[in-house]
Amino acid sequence: MAFRFLHLADLHLDTVFGGLPETRNRLRAATFEAFERAVDFAIREQLHAVLAAGDLYDENDFSLKTEIRFREQVRRLADAGIWFLACCGNHDPGGANHHAAHLGISLDGTAAPAPDDDWRRRVHLFRAPAPETVRIHDRDGAAVAVVIGAGHPTAAEARNLAAEFTKLETPLPVVGLLHTQVEGVRAAEAHDRYAPSTAADYERLDYSYWALGHVHVRGRAVAGLPVFYAGNLQGRNPSETGAKGGYLVEAHAGAPAEPEFIPFAPLRWERYEFSDLPQTDTAAILLDHLVERIAAARAGADDAFALRCSLRGPSPLARRFRDGGAQVDFEEALAIRTGALEVQLRTKGLTLPFDREALRDAPTVVATALELIAAAQHDEDLLAELAPAELLSHFDDPAARATHLADLLDGLDEELIHRSVAERGP
Repeated sequence: MAFRFLHLADLHLDTVFGGLPETRNRLRAATFEAFERAVDFAIREQLHAVLAAGDLYDENDFSLKTEIRFREQVRRLADAGIWFLACCGNHDPGGANHHAAHLGISLDGTAAPAPDDDWRRRVHLFRAPAPETVRIHDRDGAAVAVVIGAGHPTAAEARNLAAEFTKLETPLPVVGLLHTQVEGVRAAEAHDRYAPSTAADYERLDYSYWALGHVHVRGRAVAGLPVFYAGNLQGRNPSETGAKGGYLVEAHAGAPAEPEFIPFAPLRWERYEFSDLPQTDTAAILLDHLVERIAAARAGADDAFALRCSLRGPSPLARRFRDGGAQVDFEEALAIRTGALEVQLRTKGLTLPFDREALRDAPTVVATALELIAAAQHDEDLLAELAPAELLSHFDDPAARATHLADLLDGLDEELIHRSVAERGP
């Protein structure tokens, strides 16, 4: 019999969000709504289990309201005959002094369960760093799989927990559950290196599937092996774009499983970069242009979304966007026209539409300054000569000094043009 389960990770319930109040509230609700959708799916599809690979919540001060709602969803699964297994990660460590130790969602070997505790027999939280084995049974009591998991006891686990997992002699599918950073995996650089593991840790074992958490981008973690990150359940900021959800997995003994992505997030972040802007000094025309391009990019999509738009290239409106109030007004207008929950505009890449070559060739102070900036970008000695002595005195390391000075030069030519050349038109 196949072991059918849902692989979730990084729920991050109770995340504290930034941004506009409406966005903060909507995102906070969306993290839990995504989990409820996953539970609904598991019950509807009559799966054997839901596996959550760490970071169930965001911080140790898990709110009472969210804790009660979370427990209710876990019980819904258990009452429907569906196992819920989760491992602790760096945000929800399992040590005795941490909140995970007091969630009360699983028996975890405790004696004399109360009459109302029967549902907890289908719930297990892997809190300890030593791997534990749980045999999964279907609704009729037949064994369908073995899940081996381990958890982070602290918020900064430095040990390689995957190295302690072992082979099992069993006719059932074996699934590993762990919150870890696999060395070299795509997008891992955006995360702290907790419970680090390597491809070799998974190559030595013949598990049917590995359900991993920690990296918020879904995908295969080890080439050629059934080792997968589910990504986080709900995108939390503009860096976590696109559809978010979990993996539906059908595991068979002795064969690697290939998961199917199922979206659950009720809200997605999207990022767009727009250049080749209309050369107009009328904000309404630019607004129409962006609305049209965003609509084309989102053709067919009907879910709730928030946007980050980067504008680049020459535009007569470049100076106006330097007024923070004007930019906020434009963001609000763009949000209304596109239906976005929020729009964040990035306009640093906009430049005034002047003939820069002609400006550099003209016999003016601006031309001389632009020539010096261009030369200093490729001449560290000239850059040091131009820099104020007070600035140079802060650096003992020549390499660090050169890097800092080069960073100060970045965008300085555009700043000079903005400050020295009058804007054309209104």
